[in-house]
Formats: sequence, C-alpha cells, structure tokens
Amino acid sequence: MAITNWLLAHWRVQIVLGTLAVSAGGGLLCQKQQRAQWEAVRADGLRYRLTQLDALHHSRFADGVRDLMHRDGCRNALRVGGGGDPGAG
Repeated sequence: MAITNWLLAHWRVQIVLGTLAVSAGGGLLCQKQQRAQWEAVRADGLRYRLTQLDALHHSRFADGVRDLMHRDGCRNALRVGGGGDPGAG
C-alpha cells in the first residue's frame, strides 16, 4: 500500500523511468540491427583462394573454415580442438 501511494504521489518518476526504458530498448534494437547488417557485409565479403587457405596457420585455418561454414548457413559450426587434437596435419 505504501509503495502504491508513493508511486501515485511521484508519477513523474514513472514517466522518467518509462522514457528511459523505451530509449534503452530502442538503442539495443538499433545495435542489434546494425550488428546483423555488419555481419551480413562481412559474410558477403568472406572469400578465400585455395592458396590463401593453404598459407594460413593451422589455428587461422580452423577459424576460416568455421567462418565459411557460418557464411554458408551452418550456424552451429564451432571451432574445436587444440594441441593434440586428431586434426589433419
């Protein structure tokens, strides 16, 4: 009851908090859209020639293959392994 009375007496606080919440939500949505646009641009430009792939360090090669798989729609591709993994040499 005391909280309700306080909120009714200080209605301007609710307006300020509501405005801040809407602004923050709009900002987060804008960031998410911009991130998606940049990811699309990056994925569109993700291209490797065979000689480039061949010259990559093994860890960069694994990252490159994962990125190419993401580009081509395999959203659950992960880079796994490390020292001692049974990867190709």
